[in-house]
Amino acid sequence: MRQNKMKNIKDVVEKSSFAKIARRGLFLSELNRELQAIFPQEFKGRFRVANIRDDVIYCEVENATLRQGILFRQNELLGLAKQAFPQVKKLEFKINPELALV
Repeated sequence: MRQNKMKNIKDVVEKSSFAKIARRGLFLSELNRELQAIFPQEFKGRFRVANIRDDVIYCEVENATLRQGILFRQNELLGLAKQAFPQVKKLEFKINPELALV
């Protein structure tokens, strides 16, 4: 039988791919909470952060009308988003009709 070095279970779990996914999910959830808090009242609860990649925050909105309203105020919202995540350079909004059902 081969001798294996004992490993600390905490180290194994913290370095696993699942732990990385969980940390990313928590980060996106926290970013979503922060944006919900600082965006204007008419947008609160009507969008969610879906991802962040290459200094772009990708959000989902419930319908095209809301997306257009956001696009009209995109510069203002980008300035607000920079308060929560200073590295962000762009906001992208995609329509997800299922978001309205949540």
